[in-house]
Amino acid sequence: MTQRFTLTAILLAVFAPGMLPAQSPAPLPASAISPAMDRAVARARAAVDNGDGADARALLDSLVTAAPSGSNDLAEALFWRATLAERVSDAERDWKRLVIDAPLAPRATDALLRLGELEMLRGHPADARTYFARVVREYPAGPAKARSQLWIAKSWVAQRDLPRACVALAEAAATGVPDGELRLQAEEMGRPCATVDRKLIARAQAETGNAAASAATATATTSSAPAPVGSAAAVAPAAAPAASSVPANARYSVQLAAFDTRPEAEASVRQLGARQIDARVDGERKPFRVRSGYFATRAEATAALARFKRAGFNGFVAELVK
Repeated sequence: MTQRFTLTAILLAVFAPGMLPAQSPAPLPASAISPAMDRAVARARAAVDNGDGADARALLDSLVTAAPSGSNDLAEALFWRATLAERVSDAERDWKRLVIDAPLAPRATDALLRLGELEMLRGHPADARTYFARVVREYPAGPAKARSQLWIAKSWVAQRDLPRACVALAEAAATGVPDGELRLQAEEMGRPCATVDRKLIARAQAETGNAAASAATATATTSSAPAPVGSAAAVAPAAAPAASSVPANARYSVQLAAFDTRPEAEASVRQLGARQIDARVDGERKPFRVRSGYFATRAEATAALARFKRAGFNGFVAELVK
């Protein structure tokens, strides 16, 4: 059976050079959602992993319908229906509904992050920044704050406004960036601040009302030698076989996303290519699937998918139709 149920293309935001690695959805505390919802979501995710997309879709639809309005259960069902959606438009709809209908749910910050990442993928950094700023402003005690602050800095880099990016990085440092992946990302993005005129940073601080101007100035004077802005930290999986030559024994591929329009799918393929990952667009009508590699066995495809996941990418093994 051909698998049609995929992780949403919002996670392809990480494929653009220099973007922050995508973060897998964290499990919620047991008390946040009902045991029944937890078990049902687990079944839906397992169904996707096993290629039973239709069953997973039906189950998630029923969970959304049955969950009480404004509840954590509704937010959890919407979040996973979006995260496991086949099309970007469906994912965006559910994440927006989650933020509106259940703004106090633990998943609200995850939904705002995903919406911001989607706008970054579309090349709309200013629109993306509104979502990340909401996380910082409305959920200041949550674990997503540091990641949102770094995304704000990245959005300014995308607009070629390095002074404001340096101010945003300084604010993140002032409030605390946890050790590990995020700290490494912050340090790498901050190195170019050594080349920025401190007056420009001070002006950016004054214009934005950011209280971290002094920290940004310190970053500009103490950082190490400049590095390329936003250079990628994640290690990409090995390149897949060329899409132009389909092996006769090919039965499987790794699907990374699906889009309603071919231009969106082709843009994702170009972004993957910038990370030395060979990908292609499969299909002549929507959904246009972004896939990588041709494999004779499911085991080979699963091993390739594992490499993608270790590098921070998401997807699933898809059976090819011949």
